[in-house]
Order: sequence, then C-alpha cells, then structure tokens
Amino acid sequence: MVHMETIERACLDTDILIDYMRKPSDAVKRIMKGVIERKISICTTSVNTFEIWLGAHLAPKQTQLIEETEDFIEQLEIVNFDYEASLEAGRAMADLRKRGQIVEIRDLFVGCICKISELTLITRNIKHYKRIQGLKVLTPEQTVKQLQI
Repeated sequence: MVHMETIERACLDTDILIDYMRKPSDAVKRIMKGVIERKISICTTSVNTFEIWLGAHLAPKQTQLIEETEDFIEQLEIVNFDYEASLEAGRAMADLRKRGQIVEIRDLFVGCICKISELTLITRNIKHYKRIQGLKVLTPEQTVKQLQI
C-alpha cells in the first residue's frame, strides 16, 4: 500500500540519485527545487551510496565519475543501517518469508532504514518496496503532486 501523507523528510532511492546525476527528469528537478525552497528535506542511505559507488567503480570512465560521485555524495545526509534497522529488517524478512514473498536484501535494508527513521522513500521501484508493511513510498511524480511543486 502506498501511503499519501505529508512529506517533510524523504529518502532518495538509488534510481532517483542516478536520475539526478545523469540527466534529471522533470519530476526529480522539481523535487530538488523543493529542497532548495525548503519544502522538503532529503537524505539517502548507506546502502544507496554503496550502490552508487559500485556503479562508479564499474563504469568505463572511472576517474571523472568517481570525482563527480564524491562531490555529489558529500552533499547528502546519509542515514546508516544500524542496530534498530537490523531488528526491523530481521522482522520484516521473517514476515515476508512466511508469506512466500521475496525482497532483494538491499531493498529490504533501504526500506527498513526508512521505516524506522520515519522517512518517505522516493523511488520508481514501488513494487520492490510495497511488500514492506508500514513503509511510506512515493514515486517522484507522486511526490511532486503531493508537495505541489
């Protein structure tokens, strides 16, 4: 279930970070404008930065991309996978397995970090996260609409 509540603080998933770093879509540009106008506060997780760094180190033009990635990531608040998130991830994974559902482990970690930190997750991968009960998830377009930006 997608929750439509007030957004004050949100976490950007890897796909949104990549969108912004490459050539931002209109919705992602508008979200970033909302950040500048202080309509929303954003962060990302240590799991998302891992995925960004993995892509940077696998890219053909590593030197330039690594510098750009470092400059970009240094500007973000990064929320870590800590003990509380691990407790939630263990509970959520057990629940999912009992229901015969699978979530990729990195998505589970990102989702549980967001859930325990009371962050709305902005992603285009709604189907990856909708199985985590109680997680607030929005697409960039839903975020723009809800924030009216």
